[in-house]
Amino acid sequence: MTSARAEVLRILLMERRKQAGLTQAQLAEKLGSGWHQSTVASMESGQRKIDVLEFLKLSEAIGFDPAEFLTLVSSVGE
Repeated sequence: MTSARAEVLRILLMERRKQAGLTQAQLAEKLGSGWHQSTVASMESGQRKIDVLEFLKLSEAIGFDPAEFLTLVSSVGE
C-alpha cells in the first residue's frame, strides 16, 4: 500500500520534470550512467522507491529546491 506522501512525491516529481521540459529519456540522460528511461518510469509510476541520494540527484537534474519540495510532501498527512 502506498502512503499519501509517497503518492504526492511521485506526482510532484513527474510534474516538475514536465515543467522543466524534460522527457523521461532526457532526464535519465542528464542523471548519467546507470539511469535509464525505464528507471525514471518506474519511479514515476510508484513501482520503485527513491532513496535520499537519488532524490538529491533528481532535484539537481530537474532544477528544483529539494528543501522546498520536501516541505510540500511533508505537509500531506500519512
